[in-house]
Amino acid sequence: MMFEPKQEWQAINGEFTKAPAIYWGYVIPLSAIPPVAVILGAVLFQEQGTLFGAIETTIGAGVQDGVTRYLFGFACVFALTMAIDFLTPVFGGHANQVQALKVAAYSSTPAWLFSALAVVPRLGRYSIIGAVWSLYLVYLGAPSLMKVSGDKATAFGFAAVAAAAIVALLVEGLRIATVG
Repeated sequence: MMFEPKQEWQAINGEFTKAPAIYWGYVIPLSAIPPVAVILGAVLFQEQGTLFGAIETTIGAGVQDGVTRYLFGFACVFALTMAIDFLTPVFGGHANQVQALKVAAYSSTPAWLFSALAVVPRLGRYSIIGAVWSLYLVYLGAPSLMKVSGDKATAFGFAAVAAAAIVALLVEGLRIATVG
């Protein structure tokens, strides 16, 4: 997914799977990377990384933020799944929640992997690279997996990216409001 995304999306498109298998086999383990990294950063450095640098934190606050990140990570995947599935018919594609879940889950891979940088909080700001790469994967994967073709594929790709960015910003805002 990270290095040959077009080929990976083609392979994923042909796979038969069900939503629970994607959640249990992929989302649950990989979405644990951000919270574990945040907790380790809090334990090792008493800091948390932000886009603007590191801030001091306690271990308790790090654990609270880690748990919140994990729960809101599931919400983000679910909300993006619903958004992609909702947008698909507008662009002439075939609504399919499992295919939309594949886009939401598998495109999150770079964001989850790059979040491991939060173990060293001062490097956490570079996790934005993974987030941007994830948006690119949404752009590539959504039209293919949702069967949007022709002149509408590019517009749908951009709409899916916009939906992903909005979902991520809303979920992050809720996380910050919850943790404080």
